[in-house]
Amino acid sequence: MSGSAKRSSVDASPPAGAGGATHGPLVLVGPSGAGKTTIAARLVERNPGRFALSVSATTRRPRAGEEDGRDYHFVLRRDFDRMVRAGEFAEWAEVHGERYGTPAANLVPVRERGPVIVLDIDIQGARQVMRRAESALVIFILPAGPDEWIDRLAGRGTESPREIARRLRTALQELAEAPSFGQFVVNADLDRAADEVLALVKGVGSDRGGGRGFASLRHALDAGARAEIERLDAAGGADSADQGA
Repeated sequence: MSGSAKRSSVDASPPAGAGGATHGPLVLVGPSGAGKTTIAARLVERNPGRFALSVSATTRRPRAGEEDGRDYHFVLRRDFDRMVRAGEFAEWAEVHGERYGTPAANLVPVRERGPVIVLDIDIQGARQVMRRAESALVIFILPAGPDEWIDRLAGRGTESPREIARRLRTALQELAEAPSFGQFVVNADLDRAADEVLALVKGVGSDRGGGRGFASLRHALDAGARAEIERLDAAGGADSADQGA
């Protein structure tokens, strides 16, 4: 994340003196590793005052460089459960053993001169938001190709082959949901992807989700991920055999 792109829990009340129409949140959804978080941050960085990043709550521990209240609200599991019971989340999900939730206040439409709240969430969360906020604009982010996608999912190289394969399987399940969404952006270039998202927000972008190019890309991503899972499974089995020898 760029240091100038600050996450913000925006107050649900309209800005003082604001008038006119209201607008709902912008939701960026897609498989893990597609780059939706980076696109969201760049969109806010390049359009200060027009967009603001939603801050989710999570039960996981902060990573290096993350700040409570800026990147996430880091809470204990018992506090998260209390917030669920109190109806404080618009959506929440458990991902890889940790819970993540979007505050319901972030989905309340704001006045025309207020910032558009940007959420980058998983498929399950996006569906919950779509049921709760009919005014939400939901855009599915696709990686540009299998190689860069797999590299992102592999992370810093500290995960075991088994862990990376697990992440790929989850991402494949998310990718399979793509045809059920209506707006798509391919993250081949960060600035271009941010511009395409902005065009869709303005209503001047095109709905290209049904095109052959998108179908071909989805098939290539699927095939590349499955091949990598097979390779990782074989590597994991070899490692286990070596350790048992």
